[in-house]
Amino acid sequence: MDGMTIVWIVVALAALVIVVAVIAGATRTSSKRRAERRQQEAYEHEKQARTSAAHAERQQAAADEVEARARKAQAIADEKSAEARRLSAGATERREAAQEARTESTHHQSQAQNLWPEPDRGESPDQNHWADGTHPHDPRNPNHTKH
Repeated sequence: MDGMTIVWIVVALAALVIVVAVIAGATRTSSKRRAERRQQEAYEHEKQARTSAAHAERQQAAADEVEARARKAQAIADEKSAEARRLSAGATERREAAQEARTESTHHQSQAQNLWPEPDRGESPDQNHWADGTHPHDPRNPNHTKH
């Protein structure tokens, strides 16, 4: 081998080392940029995750509040329904008592008419004698005492 061949081999090896160094440097720079982009993306995703978590917490709090209001409204509705049933039962009971009182009144009027007929009075036996509220037990009577 002559001296020139050795020089060309050394030059080729040096060029090869330089090319490999440039490629390695470029790869390293590219990897570094990719790592920085990934780090930035990770940061953005973490930021979005925190924002989404805060939004989810607000939504959950609003949902809990609405649910509490719904439970309260349902409790009030249940209470009103129970009160309506009690009032309805009371009204039915009073209607029955009123019907019994009318029946008893008619019976007593009939007995009174049978025992002491007053033909000159001009009233028929089935006419209500206390319809004007003058009966002592009539609530319209100012002298009425509550029992």
